[in-house]
Parts: sequence; structure tokens; C-alpha cells
Amino acid sequence: MTPKPLDVLKKGLKLLQCRFKARREKIQAQLAEKKPISPQDEEWLDGEANLTDEQQILEALEEASDYEEAFGRLNEVQKGVVKKLQEVAAGLTKTAGKKRKRESSRNFQIPHNND
Repeated sequence: MTPKPLDVLKKGLKLLQCRFKARREKIQAQLAEKKPISPQDEEWLDGEANLTDEQQILEALEEASDYEEAFGRLNEVQKGVVKKLQEVAAGLTKTAGKKRKRESSRNFQIPHNND
């Protein structure tokens, strides 16, 4: 039986969260102690380890009444995020790779067709 697309995306997000947990906790402990962190750690926290876009896209797809239709309305960057989560869930990537700086997806919504 083939897993549901949303289940695959949830698995990918969970794996990324687990993969990043130890390093994130170490860096956050340094910050809590008001110790400086390296520019690389700062970039990692803001980039690759920032899973906000992944969470928001997953939530929007979960809330949609039709997954395929909602997926079709995603832009190319958002579809890339979905692909990355699928690859992580399938074990095709060891690391998530560098996340490109992009416009934030805060308040992310899938555009609705008013046809």
C-alpha cells in the first residue's frame, strides 16, 4: 500500500526536526548563556535549520480539501520544499542541503481558483 502524500511529508519534516535537534539545542544553550555563536551556526539556524516554510506548506496542504489541487497551486519554490520533504522521507538525502534565502512564507496560503 502506497503511503498518503501528506504522511510522507509529515515523515520528512519529523526526520529533519530530529536530525537538527541536537545541534539546535547546543546553539540555543550557548545563546541562552549569552555566549557568542559562530557565523556558520547563525547562518545554519536562519537557513537550513529554519523549518518554518516546511511547516507552513504542510499545514496548508493538510487544510486543503483536495491535496492534488492545492499542490498544483504551489509556486516552484514551495514545490521544491515538498520535494525535499519527500526525498528526506524516502531516505534519498543524508542532509537537507543548503536552504536558499528566499522570501518568507509567513502567512502562507495556497491561492484559490475563483473559476
